[in-house]
Amino acid sequence: METVAFALEGLGARSGGQSGDLQGLSNVEGADSESVDELLEEGNAFEADVVKGVEDAEDADEGEVRTHEVP
Repeated sequence: METVAFALEGLGARSGGQSGDLQGLSNVEGADSESVDELLEEGNAFEADVVKGVEDAEDADEGEVRTHEVP
């Protein structure tokens, strides 16, 4: 049986260059592409609700977590 050595060149799975990067996402706070009103106008109520929830959320160390059960 013969062993072959491979060169470790380029981007490997552990180099951080292939996965887990920002994939072109903006790092600017408030860089949303559409407002809640625009999403609602386009019929995207679910997405509008998610954006509204994020915009209205308190800082993590200031508010209590409130949950509710959806029927």
